[in-house]
Amino acid sequence: MKKIISATSLTLVISLLMLTGCGQKSDNITFTATIESIHDKSIMVTTTDEIGFDKASVGFDKELEIPFDLIVGQRVEIEALPQVRESYPVQITAVRISLKEEATKDEGSKDEKLNESSNEESQKAEYRKISPSQAIEMMDEDSIILDVRTQSEFDEGHIPNAVLLPGDEIAQRADEVLPDKDQTILVYCRSGRRSALAAKELVELGYTNVYDFGGILDWPGDLVK
Repeated sequence: MKKIISATSLTLVISLLMLTGCGQKSDNITFTATIESIHDKSIMVTTTDEIGFDKASVGFDKELEIPFDLIVGQRVEIEALPQVRESYPVQITAVRISLKEEATKDEGSKDEKLNESSNEESQKAEYRKISPSQAIEMMDEDSIILDVRTQSEFDEGHIPNAVLLPGDEIAQRADEVLPDKDQTILVYCRSGRRSALAAKELVELGYTNVYDFGGILDWPGDLVK
């Protein structure tokens, strides 16, 4: 009888140890990326890995040991915490950054002035994130207030003078609804997630003055129903 009890106890101990080991599995995100720009406590990177985003602002603590000098154009492997802060680019926090491939000679020799110029050009090809109060100041007869929610959400309440173009119809109907690609377009949705995606898509379609002011949940003014 004592042997049976001992064997049973040993089995339970082994099972608990296995469960404990499983619980220690890391959920961190690991991906390969190219450094686009370098800042004091972060780097901007792009990636083609299938991880749910193509561009990220990667923050890190100054205490993080990076065993090489960060240079624009380098290919790096990043291990980041699983928390992804939704925006565009998304924001993540690195726990490890390792070098995969050095920057090419041309990229590695860029001086600060050239990097700044490159960043400015990159910025021109992106939408701008603004607050609802800033959007109000920009609303005039020459601007378009673009609601990228669904028809039913629009009918429940929308910002005065808003034009509806659901996010999943932008590729097909943007030319029809937004014929002037240089016109100021102020984009919003419900919470800010879809507006960021829509603003990015509009820029990729060639629109030059796109502003994302987030979600209608933060709108301080009246709504039309």
